Amino acid sequence: MSFVINERESNFQLLTPKEQIANAIDVPVAFIWGWLCVCGCSFLNLANFLTEKEDVGLDFQVLIKLGFIGAGGLYGLHGLLTRKRVWTLLTSFPVAWIPIICVLYLFSAACSEFTTNSLVSTCSIVAVVLMTVTALVHLGVYRCLQAMFTGMGLFIFFSWLTFLFVPSVGVFAEPIAGGQFTIRMSGLAHPNTLGQYAGLTVIVSTIFVCSYKVRHPLIFLIALLAVGALVGSLSRTSLVACVGSLLIGYRHIYFRQKYLLLYISAATIALLAVLVLSTQIDLEAKIADKLSLLSKSGDADELTTATGRSEIWAHGLQLLAKQPLTGYGAATQKYYFAEHSLYTHNMLLNIAFSAGAFAGIAAFFMIAGRLRALFFNRHPLADSITVFIIVNGLFENVIFSILCGLPTILWVVALCWPLLSSDPAVSKLQRNPEKNEATNQPRLLRLAKT
Repeated sequence: MSFVINERESNFQLLTPKEQIANAIDVPVAFIWGWLCVCGCSFLNLANFLTEKEDVGLDFQVLIKLGFIGAGGLYGLHGLLTRKRVWTLLTSFPVAWIPIICVLYLFSAACSEFTTNSLVSTCSIVAVVLMTVTALVHLGVYRCLQAMFTGMGLFIFFSWLTFLFVPSVGVFAEPIAGGQFTIRMSGLAHPNTLGQYAGLTVIVSTIFVCSYKVRHPLIFLIALLAVGALVGSLSRTSLVACVGSLLIGYRHIYFRQKYLLLYISAATIALLAVLVLSTQIDLEAKIADKLSLLSKSGDADELTTATGRSEIWAHGLQLLAKQPLTGYGAATQKYYFAEHSLYTHNMLLNIAFSAGAFAGIAAFFMIAGRLRALFFNRHPLADSITVFIIVNGLFENVIFSILCGLPTILWVVALCWPLLSSDPAVSKLQRNPEKNEATNQPRLLRLAKT
């Protein structure tokens, strides 16, 4: 008996070294363009290599930033014209609130006393938003995060270099009460901005390690440097925001039914302890004494007035009341807050001051829409960024700054839920409610059973 085996021609071809190199570098230009723009904007847009961190002018570094922003804007415009998904995302809520805010920014720039400054800043916002949404659609969530993380790593690394070897640039002496100074690490930015960068770097590092299961030693090294920068910047808001954002982002780990009795018992014991102590000692004086340890000047009043920000907010609200419809234009705070730290020091107030009360209302609904998604769906990346930006936004401008940088990019990422919900690197348990649960209780409040 004989068997006949039908042979099929193999498609396998052994490539020559020249062909292998050609295939390796055969990457679409648009891919490289988008990746470099995201990386460059994440690294440079909020960096300041000058000694005086609060001076902003048209110098060499600003021109480089504008070059990256312009390239990113062209990349985003290309995506808007060629990819329907980009347009769909931009017109879906809560992302759609950003184009609405941008239109109000443009209207405000036309009415501003400083039209050129406002128009350039507004164009940077539009360019960064278009670039980020296009990159998410074109590169995918993971590669987009890779580009951002590369820029973040460069920022943290060079911040440490300037802090250690160029103290005139990397060290910030902040004046406090009594004619004294607090030494803070500033690196490539103001210490508060460095704190934001470092906190976001810690969050993204955690996302890579815990959600994407990427355990490269370089990630741990950058995370360690970021933690050091976060502490060295003495940015208490960013430190609290970083811890809180990770607790909320990974709440599915500890927020379970089996721990419920333990949490209730601990809360009850703590409440009883406070009641007993309040009858034995002057609790208010003790709390004030402990809070003074957290302040830079040693005075607890510094914390209760948000380090003087309450006066800044009052000044900003008074100005806004005079021009509620148009605001004063983007990037004009330094003219109107010359005696008040040059900024509004509040995210919503900054948007309202820049583009009017309606822009502030739109920003409120944008934040509310993202918080609603946090309650009904789980995603460690989006939830962590949301909490970090909102907590920081209570005391800093954070997003929609003079030249939009990393916080704005990550905020857009957090809003793009349609893409994040289909991210294959995040487990089904973290993304969606269980199908077998017959309840409409919000995801944040629903306890896991195991």
